[in-house]
Amino acid sequence: MPDPGEPSTRQEGWPATIYHMNAMDPLAPEGGARPAFNHSFGAAALERYRPPPVPHPAGRVWRAADRATSPSEGPARRLYIDWLRGVAVLCMILWHAVDSWHVREGRDTAMFGGVIFLAGWAAPLFLFLAGVSLPLAGLARIARGADRRTASVALINRGWQVFLIAHLFRLQSFLFNPNASWNALLKPDILNILGLGLVMTAFAWGRATNRTGRLLWLLLPTLVVVVMLAPLAPTWSWPALLHPRLEAYIRPVGNYGVFSLFPAVGYVFAGAFVGGLLAEGRSTTEAWFHSRGALWGSGIVAASVALAFAPMPPAVEFWTAELAIVAGRVGAMLVMLALSWFLLRTRPPGRRSPLIVFGQTSLFVYWVHVELAYGSFSYTLRNALTLPWALAAYLLLTVVMFACAVLWLRRSPGPVVPSHMVPSRRHGPNPPAAAVYWA
Repeated sequence: MPDPGEPSTRQEGWPATIYHMNAMDPLAPEGGARPAFNHSFGAAALERYRPPPVPHPAGRVWRAADRATSPSEGPARRLYIDWLRGVAVLCMILWHAVDSWHVREGRDTAMFGGVIFLAGWAAPLFLFLAGVSLPLAGLARIARGADRRTASVALINRGWQVFLIAHLFRLQSFLFNPNASWNALLKPDILNILGLGLVMTAFAWGRATNRTGRLLWLLLPTLVVVVMLAPLAPTWSWPALLHPRLEAYIRPVGNYGVFSLFPAVGYVFAGAFVGGLLAEGRSTTEAWFHSRGALWGSGIVAASVALAFAPMPPAVEFWTAELAIVAGRVGAMLVMLALSWFLLRTRPPGRRSPLIVFGQTSLFVYWVHVELAYGSFSYTLRNALTLPWALAAYLLLTVVMFACAVLWLRRSPGPVVPSHMVPSRRHGPNPPAAAVYWA
């Protein structure tokens, strides 16, 4: 999604409080319809340069040729983040299609295990990339004149919006499923965890004003979540006093939740730490950053594998098991981020690159494809296909969703709620109208 709370274009008489909905990344300059300020010039450039408003390119997918190479050329967009988010979308569709349509038998084969492995990258990538994009979105606001506290509050509000969208999604699923129970509305899923993770991370980013602040407010919470809270959460007794749907936010509780906060929010904090280094680097280029990121990521993966397979007492393994998994994934995602930057640098994508289209419309794709995969539209396919046929159906669903995503990008911009129907909170003889804008 674009950076939260700001219009992609300022229409006559519209206030600044205009909300957007686009990509699974709910905040970043990388996820919205308008390109973001190029932060590779460091924090000092933010004080010297204030980019002018950029008209909303309705329905346009930004090409590599559109990227700015100097502050005077205006805002730029890091397309490789969209591209990598598009990879996560493909993994997400893969799992939902196969999980819904594959027969219950034969799920213990090596081929099905490969599907699980590939699909398992979707959620960590979405969470990590949302964290990476958060500092970029915050500094884009600062570049437009906001202070850090105001930018942090706006990002916190955006996190709450994502949390609300998660419940609206559940409400739609409840209304379209006659067999659903009312407490399914509270089932924590990826959007619930993402929204709360953004709220916490945006609060921390607002206080991470320098290198020491990034270590204390972004990296340290990652370690606390992964090393301490994730292992301890299953041992706590007090969550059992909550409704199972609420307990599932804290730890896995059967089928009452899909994701829990621990260790999932650790990916958001880790991504924000990486995004802070990328956005606020004073003397580094992106080539330098991603080359070092690939080296660090490879080293983290190697250390995580060694930690996972090293013999150790159960008392020590209790604290290190989750760390090995999360650290290994974060290291691998650092390598993926560097590879995506390198691929798009050597071969710029076309205007309708499928992965970039998916990356820029990932929330829309998520919302629609889940209903197609699990809803009444494909009821006859439910647990009815062998794995080869389920994979063929996955490819067909991917093509359908790409067509829908392109149409979504081509739609005409405009307010969902007409401005004359939204009461203004301002007082005066001619208060400006409010509007809700979906970009």
